[in-house]
Order: sequence, then C-alpha cells, then structure tokens
Amino acid sequence: MKNIFATILMLCFTGAVSAQSITRAGFYMDNGEAVLSNPKGSVTISVTVEKRHFTPGEFARYAQKMLGVRASLTERKESAIVASAILAAEPAEPCRKSCVGGGEESVLPPFRADNRALSVEQQAQAAADLIFYLRRHRKELITGEAGENVFGAGLRSALAQIDKMEQQCLDMFYGTTTTTTEEYRYTVTPTADEKNYVVCRYRDGEGILPISDLSAAPLMLLFTPAEVDTSALPLATTKDKVKSDYVVVPTCAVELLLGTQTLCKGEATLPQYGTTVTLAVK
Repeated sequence: MKNIFATILMLCFTGAVSAQSITRAGFYMDNGEAVLSNPKGSVTISVTVEKRHFTPGEFARYAQKMLGVRASLTERKESAIVASAILAAEPAEPCRKSCVGGGEESVLPPFRADNRALSVEQQAQAAADLIFYLRRHRKELITGEAGENVFGAGLRSALAQIDKMEQQCLDMFYGTTTTTTEEYRYTVTPTADEKNYVVCRYRDGEGILPISDLSAAPLMLLFTPAEVDTSALPLATTKDKVKSDYVVVPTCAVELLLGTQTLCKGEATLPQYGTTVTLAVK
C-alpha cells in the first residue's frame, strides 16, 4: 500500500511541478526488507583534447637555399579542447584516457642518404636533388615523355609512389606534425554544500593537467539547483500516525567552465541538493 501511495504521489507531484521529482529517503521497510536510503546523484563529463606536435625537419636550415622556401626551425606543441559533454550519471573511472595517433604511416622506407661520407649539407642536397628528379619523372609519366608505356591503374600506382617519396623528402626539410586525440572522463558526486567543483586543469600545449598544478586554468563544474517547491505535497502533521521521509529533488543545471569560458551545459538529477520532507502516508 505504501509503495502504491509513493507511486501515485510521485506521478501527481511531478506532473504539478515538472522541474523537480521526489524519492524515498531515510529508514523504511520494503517487501519485508529494511532499507536505509541516503540518495545521491553523480555527473559524468567528457573532455576531448587534440594535441599537435610539430618537429622541424633535419634539413630545415637548408630549405631556403635548396628549395627556395624557408622552413621553420622551431619545435612547437599546441593543444585545444575540441569537444566536451555532460553525460548521464553512470559508474565510471575518475579519469579515462585514450589516445589515437594522427597521420597515415607511409609504406615506403624513409629517404636516407649514405651519410658515411657526406656532410649534413651534402645529404640535404641529395634529398633536394631527388625531389626535383621525382617531379621531372612525374611530369614525364603524365605527358608520356618517359616512353615507358605506363597508363591506367599502373600510371596511378606509379604516381602515388612518386607522391609518397617526394613527401618523405619534403618532410626532411619542412618537418612533420603529429596529431593525437585524448578523451578524459570524470565522474563527480558533489556534496550538498558544494556548488563548484574543480575537475582538472588545462594548459595550451600540454592539455589536461592534475588539479594540483595551480599555474594552469581550472576546468570547473558549476551546479545550480532549482528552487524546491513543497506547496503541493501532503506534509505530515502531529495527527498523522503513518509518516515517511522523502527527498524533493530539484532539476539541477550543470555547466562546465574553462576559466570563465563556458564549454557545455546540461541538467542532472542530484538528490543531495533536495529538501527532505515528512509526508503523511494514507
């Protein structure tokens, strides 16, 4: 009978006040079993960071002289938060990190000059000479000047191999950029008196960092529960013989911030922000 009353009460109450719900709390008996309920809710967030690492080519200082285009000599590390989401409450590890490497691995062996008798500049010149040779050979294949009678699928395959070899040599002058994507997940169970929660920290170039690194910007969860309304509830009085405790749970707005920048918003049901009331059970 009490379970039926609770169900009817919940349906009527949530229909009247859509921004909140009600759940049983405290000590009670359920189908002959003693239950002690202290309901709490959690929020899981997902943050995806993209990292880019530029490595200068080993022949970068000779690019202007041999290829006519200046190359960067400075190693660079960059990062950006590319996605974030507030997920439904679910059991999860405090942090889950996965890494996906960027860039397609070439099937060709990297170009290397025989450096047993060559200086670095001579090796760079050999790589530059190969680049120009490959470009001439590509043109000859396309125009038919090569006289090798290569056409159709064979021509496409030959051109693809030339493109890969040329790119390998160019990378030795202009460098390479490796891109990785990392996803972090955090589950937070706030206390009743806690509305702000620093999940982790972030710094451009390094990505996600531990909370203890105070020099980095905080990623913070901001909880804003709606106001609780108990006016529609049959609150117990001293005359009522059968009473039960319930928690009126408001809908809680959740916002993920990076410093002062809003990354994403969502809603959650968090009973710890609710109000405990005693209701008369009919």
